Amino acid sequence: MSLTATPGEPAFAQFEVFEEKYKTVSSHDIKAAVLIPRDLKPGLHPVIVNIHGGFFATGHSLFAPWFNPWQLKLAIDHGAILVSADYRLLPTPNGIADQIEDLEDFWRWSRTELPALLQRRAPGHSLDFDHLLLVGGSAGGYYAAQVALSHPNEIAALALTYPAVDLKDSVFVDGPAPRAPAILGFTEKDIPSLSESLVWVEESRKVVASKGGFDITPYCVSLTQYGRFTDEVLEHNGVKLSTAELPLERIKAGEKLPKNVWIIHGDADSVVYLRQSQSFVDLVKEKLPETNLRFDIALGEDHAFDMEAAKWEPYAVAAMKFVADAWLV
Repeated sequence: MSLTATPGEPAFAQFEVFEEKYKTVSSHDIKAAVLIPRDLKPGLHPVIVNIHGGFFATGHSLFAPWFNPWQLKLAIDHGAILVSADYRLLPTPNGIADQIEDLEDFWRWSRTELPALLQRRAPGHSLDFDHLLLVGGSAGGYYAAQVALSHPNEIAALALTYPAVDLKDSVFVDGPAPRAPAILGFTEKDIPSLSESLVWVEESRKVVASKGGFDITPYCVSLTQYGRFTDEVLEHNGVKLSTAELPLERIKAGEKLPKNVWIIHGDADSVVYLRQSQSFVDLVKEKLPETNLRFDIALGEDHAFDMEAAKWEPYAVAAMKFVADAWLV
């Protein structure tokens, strides 16, 4: 394969990596990354689709600090090709609806155009869409749940880590309750003022962006802490959250999930509270009892705990066996 790994990212050292545009918005190319294990022999390969998190407003498809190490290990261990999507980062003119549109476009592109692109970039390698694992964490877990509800029969297994599946949760709408832990442990001196954050929203909304870094997080924390995240970021331009943007409401309305679902969530999560996953799990058990569901609660763990090997290790063997069996059988 005449490909190159992402420079300076040791997390991806075992992969050949390339990016391809899947759409353009206002002259800005939005891309997906393809990661192929370096020693992978030509053939038909299972697929992992990753939707990155980042508070809906930052991160990107190859942002190593938020790329689950267990996901990369699954690809190596099972000879899978990994496809990771960018999307427009909030705030945007139409709020969350813009990102949902992007990911639907990505999904269509991955089925209709990516196979031929892969043959040109990595001849002899093909995608086995019958064995597709969809992964998302945090905000990416929200998007993965949305995509899964729209395409349940195209996904062998869904894996969600601390997913923000309830955008109506009071922490997004009103901010944390009195005496609740500070969002992500940020203190008041660590975050911009509300007025500074509102200026950031207005300036950011004028520019299409699909890649961001840690510098954006304090603004998101500020807006959440002050109870303005929903009305300033998730909603805008008259676009209000409705059933179409709310996974819990979609399930209540009778929509289906893939037949295999794994969720893990820390019970000390300081931004996406455990109650979001618990509500999702309870609803799936009630409305979709046929779902093969595993729900792991990580005791004492905060957001993104699985990025640290020692914190992930107690759950790794059983959880990954469930995921691999569900995905590959």
